[in-house]
This record gives sequence, structure tokens and C-alpha cells, in this order.
Amino acid sequence: MTKRFANKIAIVTGASLGIGRSTAIQLAEEGAHVIGCSRRKPKLDELAGRISAAGGQFTGYALDVNDALAVERFVEEVIEKFGRLDVLVNNAPSVKGGMIEHTSLDDWQSNFKASVDSVFIATKAAFKAMYQQGSGAVVTVSSVSSLRGGMAASAYSSSKAAINHFTSCAAMEAAPYNVRVNVVAPGSVNTPGLDQATGKSEVMMNTIASSIPMQRHAEPEEIAEAICFLCSDQASFITGIVLPVDGGKTQQLYIPDFDITALDNAKVDS
Repeated sequence: MTKRFANKIAIVTGASLGIGRSTAIQLAEEGAHVIGCSRRKPKLDELAGRISAAGGQFTGYALDVNDALAVERFVEEVIEKFGRLDVLVNNAPSVKGGMIEHTSLDDWQSNFKASVDSVFIATKAAFKAMYQQGSGAVVTVSSVSSLRGGMAASAYSSSKAAINHFTSCAAMEAAPYNVRVNVVAPGSVNTPGLDQATGKSEVMMNTIASSIPMQRHAEPEEIAEAICFLCSDQASFITGIVLPVDGGKTQQLYIPDFDITALDNAKVDS
């Protein structure tokens, strides 16, 4: 059976943990040579060993996506070394939450620097190669927070919403070159980020899970599946979309403190 990403070159930012790590593993398992970057070089080395032991190819680069010039150089160096770029997964996260009255301008800008600026720079650099070769796929990891308002999340949610709209514009520009650009918007996922957000509180974790229609958190591998689908030729006519992977959360009509089951078979006069 032919692997979906055989002989493909793929970049994954934020590859050392969580969604990025799972995506790198799956791309490598399906034949890609994955080039991953993160600030955590030891984690990348561990990942390289795991992928290599399974027969895959992975190269790790220590990189802080807050450094715009370094991001640009990284993508350009990958293209120069391998002669092409088939897949770009923009995943490096930045989460600085807080109520608006307690959010500094630095906090606000740091979310945009990591989430928006790095995506713009990496995508622009990737387009140079993808346009020339007449193919390619870019998938950026956003969040369901980009689709709905929430408490203490203005900077984070706004930066993710900016990613969504940038993707819409980028998809229109890239489509004539057979280059596709999409977003995956995860809901609550079992990652170190969720641990950090909840303080590893079991009560809080369970409360969040119970608010999701599917009654659980996603696993990183489930988000990676969606990312890899959009990167693959199976999604060859899909571009410009934001795909929620959230157990139904963004489609949920939530009415606090109301037993919605009471409406089951109820007669409502029109």
C-alpha cells in the first residue's frame, strides 16, 4: 500500500509536544521526511530517536517562533537543503490568557507574535517553493476559541481568529498554483497545554469534559489525523476552510442551569 506522504518534505512547527509531536509522528509513519522545530531541543532529539526506530525520517531544529528572521531562515534552509517543500504545519502555540483589564499590551502582542506573525512568515516563505513546484499544502492549528467568545481569552482568541482569516485570504491567492491552505481548530485536547491551563485539577478537567457533547477531551493523535487528512491528496479539492475538531462543542446550544431533556417530546405551539 502506497503511503500518503511518501517522498514528501514536511515542516512541523512546535513539534516537540502534544499536537505537533503527534502530527510529526504520523507524517513520518506515512512516508514523509519531517523537519520539526521547537525551543525544546532535547524533546526533538527524543522524537527523532522514536521516529528513526520506527523506520521514519525526522530532523529537529531548535527554534523560537517569536524570532521572525529565524523562522524565515529555517523555512528557506529546509527548501534549499531538500529542493522542495510539500507540507507546512503551523502549530507552535502561544497562550497568555487573562481578563482584558489585566492583560498588558505585551501579553496581547506576544500572542499575535507567536500565533500570527510566525504563521505569516512561514507561509510566505513556503509559498515561494510551493508556487514554483505547482503543489503543496499548508495547515495551521488554530482553536475553537477563534470561533466563539470566552472569558479571559481575548488576546488568545483574537490571535487565533486572525489566523483563520489570514488562511482564507492565503487560500484564495494560492489556489491558482494548486497550493491548498486550511485550518484545523481543536477543542479541548489532552496536552501539556491543557495541564497548564487547568493546573492539572481533576475537577476542572472533568468539568470541561462534561461540557463537551462527546463528554471527553480529544487526544493529540485525533487532531493529527485531521491535520494529515488536510495535508494529503485525499483533500485535493479542499482549501480555505476552518475545520473544528472539538467533539461537537462549537455546534452546541448551551443554556446554563436548564435541563434541555425536559423538552423531549414536548408540544410547542407555533
